[in-house]
Amino acid sequence: MSQVSRCGAKTRAGTPCQCPPVPGRTRCRLHGGLSPGAPRGSRNGNYTNGEWTAEAIEERRWLRLLVRDFAKTETGR
Repeated sequence: MSQVSRCGAKTRAGTPCQCPPVPGRTRCRLHGGLSPGAPRGSRNGNYTNGEWTAEAIEERRWLRLLVRDFAKTETGR
């Protein structure tokens, strides 16, 4: 069997695409190989606000631990 790389994206028929990928990419021109992808950071329309930053997640984790510890001391467990 040939070792030539293929696009491999799933077609509407459910079979893998057999087109060769765009040079330097993993997908063919029909399945997004020519696209550079979504913009990075705030230029992306789906940019995440500060609610899900690493700092905010860590702060919520700390607060949950604090509330849990407080509940343990209040109930005497």
